[in-house]
This record gives sequence, C-alpha cells and structure tokens, in this order.
Amino acid sequence: MKLSNMIGANEIITVVGAGGKTSFIKYFANFYRDKLKVLLTTTTKIYLPDRKDYDNIFMTIDGTSIPSICHGVTVCGSCINNENKIVGIKLSDLEKMIDKFDLVLIEGDGSKRKKLKGWNDGEPVVYCKTTKTIGILDITSFGMDINEENIHRLDEFKKITNLNMCNINDNPKVSLDNLKNVVLNPKGLFKNYHGKKILFINKVENEIYESLAINLIKIIKEHESEIDIFYGSIKQNFCIRY
Repeated sequence: MKLSNMIGANEIITVVGAGGKTSFIKYFANFYRDKLKVLLTTTTKIYLPDRKDYDNIFMTIDGTSIPSICHGVTVCGSCINNENKIVGIKLSDLEKMIDKFDLVLIEGDGSKRKKLKGWNDGEPVVYCKTTKTIGILDITSFGMDINEENIHRLDEFKKITNLNMCNINDNPKVSLDNLKNVVLNPKGLFKNYHGKKILFINKVENEIYESLAINLIKIIKEHESEIDIFYGSIKQNFCIRY
C-alpha cells in the first residue's frame, strides 16, 4: 500500500531514529498540505526546510503570536541558529498551539544524517500527547562497519546493542541482532515513547533487503508483539504492514 496509509488526520506524530526521519516527515507534510492544517516542528534541531515545502513559518522566541492557519504546512521552532537549523520548540509552547492543527509532525531526535545512532540521556524528546511514536530504521545499515563514521553516538549504540568493547578492533559489522536490540532495548529506539509504537523499516527497495527486513521482523516479534511494524520505502512511496 502507499505510505500515506500509515498516518491520518487528528494525529500527533513524533518521529525518532535514523535513516529517513526528515524524508518521512516531509512526505506526510506534502501529502496532506492541501487537505489539512499541518504543523511541522522539532523538539531538537532540524535543517530549515526548502521554502517550496511549507506555507507559513514562525519562531516562538520572537514573541510572535500564532498566526491564523489555513490548509497548508506551518513550520515552527524557537529560533533559527547560525547553522540554518531550526532549534526545538519548548513543549509548553507546543501545548498552546496543537489545537490549531489537524496533523502535528514532530522530529524527536537527531542523527547527524547517519544511518544508525545511540541515544544519550536527554533524547529523544517525545511530547506527552503524542498519539504515535514512529521509529525509523534503515535496513541498508545491515552489514556496514560499526564505527563513528557510520553511527551517531557510537558508544551509546554499543551499550544498547550489547557489543563487547574489547572487540572494537575486530571490524564488527551491523547484524540483525544489533538492529533488533536497537528496536527493543529500553534505552533504544522507543525510549521515552508515548502513544502507539510503530516501527518503519525504510529503504526496502529490492528482494535482498525485503528478505532481511522480514527476518528482522520475525526476530523482533519473538520478543515484542505490541509494536506495529511496517517495511517499505519512502523514496518509492510504499509500505507493507507485517
């Protein structure tokens, strides 16, 4: 089915993980742009979207009152820093505005554009009224080298995947067991979640990655039955619910 079936109106969505968060949010913002009043924001930092991808923008640090919203995408943060990133909105400010929107899309953590990450004590930041926490997992991370070039917060990643620090010189590769631990460890992907937990395995764009995704799902389901799991491709606009 098309990716759009995963999310509907009257939702507060927090997206976490690595390997497609921003693309996932952008897809849904654009899909509902002409149908709903969509708020796009972050509790951490995100790069300022292209101007063509939003209709309104305001920063709470300016003391600007919330504008009257029509259908379209409204981007909001506390300010824009010198890296051209939107700095996360305060949850108290978010609380004041959510009722003005039909769909709220929140990016809940950062990954430095890397395929995998570990989480420090202060992240992810998930708004308490989130209806769905959607964790993004990049299946193409399977088999890649476990090092700082590929993984954001490498030391934290090693903790949640139970990697032996003594094996750091053995050139370890990301395994399905590592990915399972990213999803299921209490300090992993769904740490601090609210609402329904949904896993989306992204970049499943050929038969090899589909087979890997299905095997990973089976491993996860052996330990956790409450997570709704989809696999597919943001780029190819499809998803399959397992």
